[in-house]
Amino acid sequence: MHPILKLINKPERLIIGLMSGTSCDGLDIALVRVENSGRNTQFSLVHGQTYSYSPGQKKFILNLLHTPELSLQTLSQLNFYLARIWAKQIELFLDEYKIKAADIDLIGSHGQTIWHQPEAQPFEDASISSTLQLGDPSVLAQHVRIPVIGDFRVADVALGGQGAPLIPYFDYLFFSRFKQNIISLNIGGISNVTAIPANQNMDKVQAFDCGPGNMLLDQASKYFFKEPYDTRGLYAKGGEMHTEFFSFLQERDPFLHLAPPKSTGREQYSDAYFQEILKHAQKWNLSSRDLLRNLTEYTAFSIFENYRLFIRPQLKADTLVVAGGGAQNDFLMRRLQHYFDPVPVQPAQHFGLDENFKEAIGFAILANETLHAQPSNIPQATGASRPAVLGKICLV
Repeated sequence: MHPILKLINKPERLIIGLMSGTSCDGLDIALVRVENSGRNTQFSLVHGQTYSYSPGQKKFILNLLHTPELSLQTLSQLNFYLARIWAKQIELFLDEYKIKAADIDLIGSHGQTIWHQPEAQPFEDASISSTLQLGDPSVLAQHVRIPVIGDFRVADVALGGQGAPLIPYFDYLFFSRFKQNIISLNIGGISNVTAIPANQNMDKVQAFDCGPGNMLLDQASKYFFKEPYDTRGLYAKGGEMHTEFFSFLQERDPFLHLAPPKSTGREQYSDAYFQEILKHAQKWNLSSRDLLRNLTEYTAFSIFENYRLFIRPQLKADTLVVAGGGAQNDFLMRRLQHYFDPVPVQPAQHFGLDENFKEAIGFAILANETLHAQPSNIPQATGASRPAVLGKICLV
């Protein structure tokens, strides 16, 4: 029997989902048990673990991602290098939980985004949009000897979409059963939202990137305190607000009031962007804690402002559900509650979803949909011209 038909015909599948985000902290690995596909999909998280990159690996990868022009040789080498790192981390994961590679049916890999340009720009004699995720799925498949589905964003961008966010399909599958107007917020390096209506109408789902999530906060924490992030928001909590500087943050960010569909990433909130913010903070004599306080406030404000402008006129939230690393930042969560009050702000765990592995779980589910030739973009969210089956299947 053809290997794909064999997987499709199984009553349930064990699928590993992988997520390596814009912060390049490490690889989130989620092992998910999945049954069926489409709106009948049922799943449960078996194990979840994050494997950090070594300090040397993280510095090396980030330095390359911050280099404006990479050689073709470097791009090619990095593509294979990332897949090799992830293969070793998957092996660690399987060893830790005493699982045989042969028992895993499939891997869904997001890849590492190094370029995301969903808005078409002149290129030679054409107008081209593009996105590029490295960590080649075929290389990964051969190293771990497990089929891999990756490059999920490309098909959507090819159809004129933003290629992001893609997790809204998973958000809809999971949260629509609660029959509430739920705003599902993920705070990784970038923040993004999915609005799921209580009437379970998928055509009314809205989703888009809001702006910076942890990206600017992490840059400030590393710059001032030599720490990868502001643990629980303690540094920000000790700072003071500065009205003029906060206004500058709003004026400096053209993405804030851009209407959906929209997506963003390191191209927008780059090192150069942070250095400009730092220069203005110094002009106003802000302390390190003051800067983190204002950046944390801006993250919460930008999320609410996008909700106020683009979601609330059509759908008033019953609950804001938060996942991603930002859900661990107590101070950021308090500022979100301040803006969204009286709408309750809840971690995803409140609904039975591990907020640390939501995106990794999501890409396991997307891989399952691709296996079944099930479209899994949401065109009204991404701006694509039609639904599309996402990803490339790499067999072994």
